[in-house]
Amino acid sequence: MSSRREHRSRTLALLLGSIVALSLVGCSGSGAGDSGAESSVVQEGSADGGAPAEDLGGSEQAADEDAVGREVITTGHASVVAPEPATAAQQLARLVEQAGGRVESRSETAPTGDSAGHASLTVRLPADRMTSTVDALSRIGDVQDVNLDSVDVTSQGRDLDARIAALTTSTQRLRELMASAGTTDDLLAVEQELSDRQADLDALTAQRQQLSEEVAMSTLNVEIMAEPVTVAQSRGGFLGGLSSGWNGLVVTIQGVVLVLGVLLPWLAVAAVGYVGFRFVRRRLRPTPPAPGGPATGPGGDLPDGAPVAPEPEPVGRR
Repeated sequence: MSSRREHRSRTLALLLGSIVALSLVGCSGSGAGDSGAESSVVQEGSADGGAPAEDLGGSEQAADEDAVGREVITTGHASVVAPEPATAAQQLARLVEQAGGRVESRSETAPTGDSAGHASLTVRLPADRMTSTVDALSRIGDVQDVNLDSVDVTSQGRDLDARIAALTTSTQRLRELMASAGTTDDLLAVEQELSDRQADLDALTAQRQQLSEEVAMSTLNVEIMAEPVTVAQSRGGFLGGLSSGWNGLVVTIQGVVLVLGVLLPWLAVAAVGYVGFRFVRRRLRPTPPAPGGPATGPGGDLPDGAPVAPEPEPVGRR
């Protein structure tokens, strides 16, 4: 009995020791990243402070090696003017596919009477093909503006790598403890802890994969229009006023037609109700007496006590 208790106590002690070791590994990973950043700052400060000439070559080489290992997310936006935006969008899609990228979203608007066509694309490109693809936009139209933004996520990636390494070591130790667990309670405790650590490890791994994918594939948003926005807004004179007046007339007519369409069913119901009301009122209203004649009761009979007018005599009897 005492040996079983000693074995259980030893297993719990190993479990607590692994948890403490995990915490120390996580802290040491973060500290290593911070110390690496501090050492790079110190090296930069010494270079700026006037290092000897023989050390400048080594500093530049170290800076180049550090730049190679950095992780950067690049996002760009460009505006292109082309006579046919739909055709230009197809050319851009083929250009992106040739560069090893893909089209994530694409929308096109056909030209109408008062507006030219328009196309919009969001593409993902390999990071090393971003500059060449932006330069190749001049093949499909007149490039109006280009904006590129870069975000350095090297520290974030290193932090995720350190946490993933620490959790991987912890899960391996917990599996070893689970294999040597002597009682059911110890086994259940180790399994619960292993399940929690594995869930955290999977979440961090997914974050790392997403970050790496954003670093490897840059995002570029391209707007393709038939004419520059400044030209479309600067139309004036007689033709500009005529176009504005015609557009206003069309909008007004459309509004009137819409209102009539909404009110027409209600007007029909109101007309039917009014006709029914007039019919019922006419049926219930009494017939007025003839002018100059005696008032008659229902059925055309004279009321009781009413004088009877004498009949006119023929003209020949006088």
